[in-house]
Amino acid sequence: MMAAFTELIKNFDKIRDYARDFLVYGYKCRNDYTHKSSRSYDNERRRIESYLAGYIHWETSARGKNLFISTDTGDLSQNPLFSVWETKSFTANDCLLHFCLFDILKNHPGSTAQTAAALLYEQYLSCFDDCEMPDTMTVRNKLNEYVAAGLFQKQKNGKTLHYFISDSKLDNALPEIINKLAVPIHFFENITPAGVLGYFIRRDTGQNPGIFSFRHFFASHTLDDEVLLKILSAIQEQRSIQLETCSNRSKNPSCQTILPLKIAINVKHGRRYLLAYNSRTHNFFSYRLDYLKKVKVLEQSSVFTKHLSELETRLLRTWGVYLGRKNHIEQLEMVLAIDEESEAYVLTRLQREGKHGTVEKLADNRFVYRIEVSDTQEMVPWLRTFIGRIISLTGSNQRIMKQFHEDIECMTHMYED
Repeated sequence: MMAAFTELIKNFDKIRDYARDFLVYGYKCRNDYTHKSSRSYDNERRRIESYLAGYIHWETSARGKNLFISTDTGDLSQNPLFSVWETKSFTANDCLLHFCLFDILKNHPGSTAQTAAALLYEQYLSCFDDCEMPDTMTVRNKLNEYVAAGLFQKQKNGKTLHYFISDSKLDNALPEIINKLAVPIHFFENITPAGVLGYFIRRDTGQNPGIFSFRHFFASHTLDDEVLLKILSAIQEQRSIQLETCSNRSKNPSCQTILPLKIAINVKHGRRYLLAYNSRTHNFFSYRLDYLKKVKVLEQSSVFTKHLSELETRLLRTWGVYLGRKNHIEQLEMVLAIDEESEAYVLTRLQREGKHGTVEKLADNRFVYRIEVSDTQEMVPWLRTFIGRIISLTGSNQRIMKQFHEDIECMTHMYED
């Protein structure tokens, strides 16, 4: 007999994959999911529709019914994807031990696992004839699980472990302090990694969503926060990691061992990257965080500082996150027509967004912008924003220059037609 459908799920990675497919890549129909069974697709779709009720939309095309998540960030007061963190399944024993162990340690702080198991039977379960009593090992495992989660703490006396409820400064804080914290917590839960923790604090203290709305609000970041925290922990301890990656183009996951060095965030478009050194290929690479499926922290590295210093040097010559080949530099020169009186804002923008490039005045209302970067390709979207003012564009990467000019000619023909 097939198991009954339930909204709760044990493995968060499944929900992460499906939410990412719907939100980040979007517009997927049932036939697009060839790597899962139809029943698996239906179950995960029903869960996401339940978690994100009000945000799921669909369109009908020749390929079938396309589902996607649609949100207007201007109307959001909190991240709707935080709800996927409240979906973990639990057993009857999990539920029983959660409430009873908190009650036991509140009334009998410092209890051992054996004492807690005895109190559990005497004070809570002995009056039930058909209730199955968890054994001492199960109670000890749950106590240690909550110690790892920070809910309990343990003290060793000889060979015996005694357990206590962890002190929470938030529980002891005055109501007026809690109220004052609500606004900053709401702000940081939407802009910092692991912001879901702020959501839980605000929810548990009865605080409503705050007053902020964000122009650049990237709800999908919360799906990658667990991976990000492991990477940040590895960077802090200067440890290597083993990555399992899987992109939307390549369905087959690949594993590699790298040394994580930095996290780079595109605050305009929302993509987050891991900048790392690969000792097998002896080069630096960037990895999109939403393509990382699993991270395993390995041993400490003795060359972390050396490679971090090399990375900082390369970043001085990069436009985006392509770290390029060692000592490979490309030149670019762009001559622009800018009216100094009526279009001074264009000149200001050129200087502000042009990074380490230089701006020189050639004549009245004529300027040249020069830069050396590791990859001209990354600059193309920015260069296109100056179309209409560009007098000439030259560079050492002939392939990119040829493609840029061909695109302009193609666009010209389209308008002429």
